[in-house]
Amino acid sequence: MGSWIEQHATLLQVGVSIATLMIWIFYAQLLFQSYRRVRRPKIVINQMLGKSDKARFLISNMSQEAIHIDKVLVCIGDETQQVCEQVTDSDPEVDFEGNDVRNEGGKSAHAARLDELTVQGPLESGRCIELGALQNLMRRITQQARSSDNPDPTAGQGYCRIEIIVIAVYSSEKGVIGASRAFVCDEDGQLRPEAVQTTQHAGFFARRRMARLHAQYA
Repeated sequence: MGSWIEQHATLLQVGVSIATLMIWIFYAQLLFQSYRRVRRPKIVINQMLGKSDKARFLISNMSQEAIHIDKVLVCIGDETQQVCEQVTDSDPEVDFEGNDVRNEGGKSAHAARLDELTVQGPLESGRCIELGALQNLMRRITQQARSSDNPDPTAGQGYCRIEIIVIAVYSSEKGVIGASRAFVCDEDGQLRPEAVQTTQHAGFFARRRMARLHAQYA
């Protein structure tokens, strides 16, 4: 046995070196994947407070670092025929229930805090921000369409499918990233998510699509 080892010592050393290299490559890949998971941005869009048109939407930052929300789009229709409107900024003259609220100085009560005027801005890790109720989003889309002399995007569609797209900036990623989640109405008019998870748009081609949407609704 000893003589056989001596005769094949060079071959055994090469085999051991290759095995060691493969082990290091395996662990390096595990470390790299773990690092990417930690550094990869993750935005979660959830539905809360019921399934009717009064249901509200929540945007959460589950990334390791803060993100900067730049634009929020609400799209109606499927991928073949979709109409999108920007809902980043709220109406400072109207509260969440659609009533005009003013303080003693005659200014809107929402003007007291910036986060009640817009969802644009930094969102720390583990924090969330409310986008608003479905009925209010639909009302705003209808008003924006009328003010721009465009056809009402909600007319004749029955609010069957609504997609929320969040376009943001993440410190470790170049350009913009994004996330989207679609919600559909069943036969009883109950709103539910179309997919279990929020779709993350952080890949190369996905970021290019987010950049195009960002430029389109600038």
